[in-house]
Amino acid sequence: MNDLTTQAQAQAQADDGLRQAWASAHAAEAQAADAAAQARDTGTRGPDDRDERAGGSVVLPAVLAVLLVPVALFFGGLAPMATDSCGPDHCSRALDQALSDVVHGLYATFAGTPALLLTAGALPRRMRYATARRLTAWSALLPPAFVILRVLALPQ
Repeated sequence: MNDLTTQAQAQAQADDGLRQAWASAHAAEAQAADAAAQARDTGTRGPDDRDERAGGSVVLPAVLAVLLVPVALFFGGLAPMATDSCGPDHCSRALDQALSDVVHGLYATFAGTPALLLTAGALPRRMRYATARRLTAWSALLPPAFVILRVLALPQ
């Protein structure tokens, strides 16, 4: 009987040792998981981390471009009517230059705006490219905005 109790005590001690080893191993894993979660919560992100908001930085400029391009096309199409009062041969040099600027702005609108938006959407979804993506997407709005503002400021 004494032999059985000694074996039971030895088995209990071995089980306690295994439980303690298991608990300490899982405590280290839990601490590592907590540290990783805390690092994510503090917002410390490296340049090679995935940018979760990459799509959103392109969507708003794209929607604004869809709204601005037709307005720029409408204004650019009406701009030659500014020569009705003076005729095409007797207009001032400033008006001719402004109309030339409008035409070149329309070319840039048709070629540059889609190219810039596609480039912004095609950049890798990494934090390293977040600023380049935003700048490229928002710069796509410059050509239509230029056309609209240039038409609104046509000289006499």
